[in-house]
Amino acid sequence: MKLLSISGFIPEQICDTARFTQYAGGRSISHYCGYMSDYISQAMEDETVDGAVYPRSCDSSRIISSYLDGSGKFAYQLNVPARQDELAVDYFAGNIREYKSSVERYFQIPIKDVEERAWLVNERNRALAEVYKEIESLSFSGFLGCIHELLKKPLREQTIPAQWKEKKPTGKRVFVAGSFLSNLHVADAIEHAGMTIVGDNLTESGRLVTMEETGRGGDIYKNIARSILRNRLSPTQDNFKAVINRDLEYIACRNVKGVVFVTQKYCEPYDYLYSVYKSILDDRGIPNIKICLSDSENPGKAELMAETFADML
Repeated sequence: MKLLSISGFIPEQICDTARFTQYAGGRSISHYCGYMSDYISQAMEDETVDGAVYPRSCDSSRIISSYLDGSGKFAYQLNVPARQDELAVDYFAGNIREYKSSVERYFQIPIKDVEERAWLVNERNRALAEVYKEIESLSFSGFLGCIHELLKKPLREQTIPAQWKEKKPTGKRVFVAGSFLSNLHVADAIEHAGMTIVGDNLTESGRLVTMEETGRGGDIYKNIARSILRNRLSPTQDNFKAVINRDLEYIACRNVKGVVFVTQKYCEPYDYLYSVYKSILDDRGIPNIKICLSDSENPGKAELMAETFADML
């Protein structure tokens, strides 16, 4: 089976999923969040996709089910609480259990390796975190591209490369903020403009490598839920202050000279976050720029904007 997943809220510990990264086919809808629109299009149109699993975490993600209901494919939406306390953990753990049961019923397969998969996720993230320590001397675009390929493979086939493409650091040190950076051309454009990416809060990078490990002992589903909910927060969890404060701490300690904020067209949580983000950065005298992508494959004016921002720095 091939399940197409979206969002860091989807538990890899339950079963293999192929993470949505980019879609180049025809769009089924074009008037919604570009990232979600492309995900829906691939889930509906790609004949190799047997089903989809996605969160109920923002206005855009809430409408996914209405499009997939008539697709004839497996579809499951996880309800993600905005809170991070133990009541939220209990609630989310119950939803994860039901997700597992739904997969078993639909595909008529038993799932008996949840704990083993949890340790594999821990090991992968730990290995990526070691690489990330050297991120400013590596090609950030190459790093993201590797992770994109990893997340589309079965968990047991996700092998961390022994060598990574290196890149000479420059004084134009930038931090990248945003959600999943599906379009790697944006990272290429930043680097080609002479900037060095020294950190980020992207779902598949900065947030992935700092994810709390799934604990051993006790209820494995609660441990998985706790690890996901207590990771670096998404703006869909309604805590802009926590998101920004953590980023500002990193920006200060890494001597960041500017911030590149990447968002998708019609993505309200990140648009709202940017308005607060920009205000604080402006007050602190930290240059920043917003790059808005219309869909997951079209970089738009990213290259020109990156060159302009590099000149500012």
